[in-house]
Amino acid sequence: MKKKVSVAVLIIAFILCCIVPVIGETYGLFEETVSMQNHLVAGSLKATLVRQRLITRNIDGAGNLTTVTDEQEKDFTSSVNDNIFGVSQDMSIVPGSSFTAEMKITNIGDVAFYYYVEVLFNSMISDSVFASMLKLSVSSEKGVTKEILIKDGLTLGEDEHGLGLVEVGASEAFTVKLEFTDSADNNNAENKFVLFDLRVHAIQNINTN
Repeated sequence: MKKKVSVAVLIIAFILCCIVPVIGETYGLFEETVSMQNHLVAGSLKATLVRQRLITRNIDGAGNLTTVTDEQEKDFTSSVNDNIFGVSQDMSIVPGSSFTAEMKITNIGDVAFYYYVEVLFNSMISDSVFASMLKLSVSSEKGVTKEILIKDGLTLGEDEHGLGLVEVGASEAFTVKLEFTDSADNNNAENKFVLFDLRVHAIQNINTN
């Protein structure tokens, strides 16, 4: 029987809302005519990102896996000194641990956008064996589900129309989940270290119809 080990890990997982307007596209958002001169007003791509709920399954003081739910909303629109999973530097996690952040992205500008999640894995200082046991999954309100291993350091939902389209004044809920998977190599991750960032990209939607 495989021994379940406690693993000390620092996971920095900031989620930032990146405002990325499309440059060079013909996209007349507003036009008026005054004194025979045309005035074009550029639209604004703005979004907010809020964690609505955090569900943590991890070991308690007695060493048992316990589920705790944090219902307090937390704003991650700007860079903050916290991560969406609430993981601290001195926290130990074990196979079976998971962190589920329920997020909401809101369009407060006047440009419709689609969004996706990017994983930036720091392979220079992280343990690749441990990173291969950490699975990240994203599920959107539109029913789009993507998952990768942290070591792959890829994007979730960048293809096609992202995880979902958010029109002006609308919001969309999505879930980001981090899991320490159970494998035959779990003991090799003991006392190892993984560092990665998460970013949410909001991209102007271009209607091709």
